[in-house]
Parts: sequence; structure tokens; C-alpha cells
Amino acid sequence: YHILHKIIWKNRAKRLEPYTEKFYGVMPARMEFLKKMYNLADNKVELLVMGADDEKVAAALKPESRKRIREIYGIDESDFLIVTGGKIDNAKRQTLQLMEAVNQFGKAKLLVFGSVADELKEDVNRLCSDSVQYIGWVDSSNTDQYFAAADLVAFPGRHSVFWEQVAGLGIPMLVKDWPGTHHIDVGGNVKFLKEDSVSEIHNMLNNIIEDKEIYKAMKKVAVEKGMAM
Repeated sequence: YHILHKIIWKNRAKRLEPYTEKFYGVMPARMEFLKKMYNLADNKVELLVMGADDEKVAAALKPESRKRIREIYGIDESDFLIVTGGKIDNAKRQTLQLMEAVNQFGKAKLLVFGSVADELKEDVNRLCSDSVQYIGWVDSSNTDQYFAAADLVAFPGRHSVFWEQVAGLGIPMLVKDWPGTHHIDVGGNVKFLKEDSVSEIHNMLNNIIEDKEIYKAMKKVAVEKGMAM
């Protein structure tokens, strides 16, 4: 922080600034970092949103792809499917809260993929049920197919590049409210979690799934605006 960024990289950035048209940050939070840490001019820093591969989006959104993923895991077309993915460790224990909330809710199915830290494997296995499945690691080239099979994608922990990928797929999201990550909300496709609690996740799922108009509005924005990010 004090040597690499405040001295070395700040010096390099300031030397490059006269010859650079734009410095891009892939999140609003990273734009602020460039401006505050390296003292770069506001008009030289812009947002470059990480999105989704158009060709992969088209393939993932085909009805047969959605049907295939659901059939593999015994998810009926009528089931409301939630998907979450990414590394599960002590920094992202909120995934366990999501699993517990879905078990309590009982009106949705949840697929969880990603690596699990050794100390959390027992907890993950304990929370698996008829409603919640942990399906192990999914190759990065196939993650879009799993997300596209979902009705809702949930990321109750820290930000990852999956957030922008799911927005590009046109799938509504439930995510943790982190400063500098609101760029994925393009007008109502996202609901933000303010706390780290099972009860908040449970209540939010209840609102989204039980109130058909809320979900319908989220889906409309996700498709019409999220896919155009």
C-alpha cells in the first residue's frame, strides 16, 4: 500500500499520464482507486465494464441448454432455480447463509458450484438437501450455461467477475451491497443485501419469488438493459 502503490506505481502513473488518453477501471471502486491513490485527473479515468462473450451468451440462452442443465440435477422447469458460484472460503462464508436460507424458504432450488476451503467442507455437505445441491467445480468456459439456467443468481459475498457476466446474460441478481459495485444495477435487475444474515436473505427471496410483479420487473430490466451493458 505505502511503497508499491503510493510511491512506485503512483510515480509510474504520473509519468504516463501526459501520454495517456484514458485509464480504465473495470468497476467504479477501481476508478476511484486510480484517482485517489495515483492522483490521476478525473477526465482521464473512465469505466470499462467487464461483460459477457456475445457468442457464449447466445449459446447459453438457448432453451435446450437451460433444459439440459436442469435435467442433469433434477430441476423441473417449474422450479424456481437459484444459482451461485465461486470460491467458498472464510472470506465468502455468506454462501453458507444462502444455502441455509434456501433450506428454510423451501420454495426454491439452489445449485452451488466452486471450490470449497477444507475447513468449510463439512458445513457445505451438512447444508445440502432436496432443495440445495453442491455440484463441485465447474470449468470457467461452462459457467455461463449454469447461470443462464437460473431464474435468479445470488452472490451474497464479495464481488467477482461473475457479477458482470450474469448481468450480460440477462439474469436477475441478488448480491451483497459493496461500495463501488452498483454499476451492475442498470435500473432494477438487482436487489442488494445490506447485512450478512440468513434472515435477510430469506426475506429477500420471499419478496422476489412470492411477489411475481417484483420478479417480472427485475427480469424485464435484466433482459432489456443488462444484456446491453
